[in-house]
Amino acid sequence: MFFVFLWLVQDLITVFAGGSARVPQLFILGLVYGIITDERDEIKLSAIWASFAGGILWDLRWVGVPGFFTIGYVLVTLIVIHIWNLIPPQGRSSGTGWIVFVMLELSQIIPPLFPVLILGGATGLHFFVGQQFYSLPVIIFCMYLRAVKMKNENNP
Repeated sequence: MFFVFLWLVQDLITVFAGGSARVPQLFILGLVYGIITDERDEIKLSAIWASFAGGILWDLRWVGVPGFFTIGYVLVTLIVIHIWNLIPPQGRSSGTGWIVFVMLELSQIIPPLFPVLILGGATGLHFFVGQQFYSLPVIIFCMYLRAVKMKNENNP
């Protein structure tokens, strides 16, 4: 249910921005954050399906070509699950700050990269750089939330 809320927030911000601001991919960022903070396997499986459904909805709502952002959303989800499973459980709690940052950044790089490849030129590059600029504070906030959660888990 939280992912539906994030998708709606992302959609409303996009509508209210009216194309003047590039909105971070809050939906996929929430999915990636959920994968790295919840160790249950059910979450990982539901994240794959949620990324597929959210991508299809985003494509139908904004792009008009089904599969355009869906490929990026599912690809990010699968990459993050694979990388996160390569890290042993003991290593996930300490010393993974840069790895988490890279995974959160992947969620903001891969899906918007497809419009750059299709639109090309200055239009696509301008869109991509603008979106990266607006997504960095959200990524830093997610890193802060994870650090607080890890501190609370280690100091009960």
